[in-house]
Amino acid sequence: MRRIPSAVLAAALLAAALPARAEEKKPAEPGPWQFKSTAQLQLSQSAYSTNWAGGDRGSIVWVLGALSSAERQFTARFHLSNTLGLAYGQTSRQQPDPSNPGELVWDAPDKTTDQILFESIGRWTLGGYVDPYAALRLDTQFSDQTFPNGDLPLNPVKVKESAGIARQWVKTDRQELLSRLGFGFRQTFARSFVEAPPSERTESFTANDGGVEFQSKATWPLLGGRVIYKGDLLVFQPVFFSKSDALERFDALVRAGDASRPAEPGAEAVADFWKATDVNLQNTFSAEISRSISVNLFAQLVYDKFDAAANVDPALELAKLVPEVRKNVRKAGQFKQTLAIGISYRLF
Repeated sequence: MRRIPSAVLAAALLAAALPARAEEKKPAEPGPWQFKSTAQLQLSQSAYSTNWAGGDRGSIVWVLGALSSAERQFTARFHLSNTLGLAYGQTSRQQPDPSNPGELVWDAPDKTTDQILFESIGRWTLGGYVDPYAALRLDTQFSDQTFPNGDLPLNPVKVKESAGIARQWVKTDRQELLSRLGFGFRQTFARSFVEAPPSERTESFTANDGGVEFQSKATWPLLGGRVIYKGDLLVFQPVFFSKSDALERFDALVRAGDASRPAEPGAEAVADFWKATDVNLQNTFSAEISRSISVNLFAQLVYDKFDAAANVDPALELAKLVPEVRKNVRKAGQFKQTLAIGISYRLF
């Protein structure tokens, strides 16, 4: 993953090259609010009898989502766009019945998709090659299920304020490509359990960082319009982190050990992990079978070497602090891919 910045640069250059063949931008014209909202249910199901050869097991996968947007060109010099994305899904599988191994039962569903994402972007459309912009982004989930103690609703909450320059390469009814380059400040508000199960006592903590961001969003028809591609590339290079000193103290504590945990002289230091470039690349390909039914392919690559939603308070016992930090270290990229048939309904 050390070569990711080079790949990101190549993607940025490609994004800049595509619009060179597009039509010139039309002057911005003030107008009313433009609203769009679509709800979608994606389903995948399979089931097997108890005597099915091969030991296959059935599954039910469902994802319910909604994507809404509201944008308006208030004046010839100011444009505001807002988007809200919601998604939640679960998977349930057939398993042998513990009380009757010859029978299959459906286990409790596991969460497979969970996202709440809101973004607001204001651009001052001054007629130049680039436009100044200011943006606000909020990212969280309905339920955090990473702790054995229980679930934590709306945890963590990540907020980012950014400002810089933007370029609207293409803007038509079916095509759009917008790139932004600026500086952003991020705040993470999170909670974690401070004791072993079955305790439900939690502790709240915050973290702040800031750095340079690049983002490019595209909506592009392919194969004569039969397939719609939506892409979102977000790159963030942190330059400061409010918990950097705490991470250095964590490394020192791990090397020294205490009564609750022996020392780890050879443990890898994590104090500099927050400096790694964060990358989030999302790609969606949608092919409409009918007005309400579509086939959707989603692929996402995330590289976040250290997640700021970690409680690194050195006052915690080392036995609690070590797993809390380790579970937020991801030295390799994370990949997610889903392929499903979706039933969608345009609300307005």
